[in-house]
Amino acid sequence: MKLIILMIIFSQTVFSKNQVLEESIIVKSSYSKKIKKLQTKHNFIVDHVHKNFFEVYGKKGTLKLLKKNGFKAGFQKIRKSLISYPSFDDNTKKLKKLARKYPNITKLFSIGKSVEGRDLWVMKISDNPNKDEFEPEFKYISSMHGDEIVGRELLILFIEDLLSMYQKKNKKVVQLVNNTEIFIMPSMNPDGSEVPKRANANGVDLNRNFPDFTTNDDDNTPDGREPETQAIMKWQKERHFSFSANFHGGAVVVNYPWDTKSQRHPMDKFVVKFSKYYASFNQPMRDNPEFPEGIINGSDWYEVDGGMQDWSYHWHNDLQVTIELSNTKYPDYSTISKFYKDNRKSLFNYIKIIHSGAGFKLNSNSKNGKVEVVQTKPMKRNLGSFNFHGGEFYKVLPIGKYTFNIKLSDGTTETRKLEVK
Repeated sequence: MKLIILMIIFSQTVFSKNQVLEESIIVKSSYSKKIKKLQTKHNFIVDHVHKNFFEVYGKKGTLKLLKKNGFKAGFQKIRKSLISYPSFDDNTKKLKKLARKYPNITKLFSIGKSVEGRDLWVMKISDNPNKDEFEPEFKYISSMHGDEIVGRELLILFIEDLLSMYQKKNKKVVQLVNNTEIFIMPSMNPDGSEVPKRANANGVDLNRNFPDFTTNDDDNTPDGREPETQAIMKWQKERHFSFSANFHGGAVVVNYPWDTKSQRHPMDKFVVKFSKYYASFNQPMRDNPEFPEGIINGSDWYEVDGGMQDWSYHWHNDLQVTIELSNTKYPDYSTISKFYKDNRKSLFNYIKIIHSGAGFKLNSNSKNGKVEVVQTKPMKRNLGSFNFHGGEFYKVLPIGKYTFNIKLSDGTTETRKLEVK
């Protein structure tokens, strides 16, 4: 029995959620078994793997370690001449101004504070922004890595664009806003973006700070995590998000789950389909020779443990992808308008996918429980059991017929048959 227990313990990845990053390194080499072996032994982070180079983040001495093992490597640098972006205060003023200009369809609020006390702003866009309606809930989050800044600027431009089109009575925009609760967080790591640097003000990579069901850090609790991570976890627990994306920089591609394990997602074909859908409206992404059709499976690219993408679906039924917007993390600010032009249609059309789904609203918002989702046509398969709260559940699904087997926390059950067209 002792031997079996030991085997179970050591089969899990040993993972440190609050590893402090002190060195940011570019390695001019292809990704290999040798670097994976070093990573396992010395617990540094590998990111943005390209054909002839990749990034490494770790404690002091990581660069020396890499060079000792024969890797050509050097510290990453951001040229100060490129840092001409709006400050956190500038963007806060812009968001507040938009909220004042469009009070009937916006609600600006903070879900918490960063390490240095900056607000983690979220803009809700809906025809009834101060009311929780039974509508699919969608979210965009950007810049959890502070030095990956393009997404922050694009989301603010997108908010402004969406609100303006709604006011001008653009039919597609009005229909989307009136039937969806849209939440947009331009910056999850405002402290990092002010410097700029990848990690938060405590030196922790926020996209390695979430619970991970494949590692020793598999308890879905905010305890001991960074304040930015805790804020996201609390917010997600309170809402009913079912579809989302988070934005990064360092490549141009849609990265889809899983990141943390090589097995395919339960709805892999559907996930691949809507990932291609985002890329299809973005010519540089769609035609990127490095990533066919502008997409990549996360684990096929490189493993990420403690990432927000996999956490959001595994624990909260929030189907999320990671969208890499730019090869250069801090491009000259004058190029932002071009990046927005490339992503504008994708940003809008991606939200519409949330309406490919089905759900239910019970007669009391105090009812909680689990729902088993079984697809019956065009094929029969069990997609798993999911927690729900507040008497409400919604799931993004491929076209087909489904049975929802609902089990309430008081032990009562009911069944609903639903169709996604």
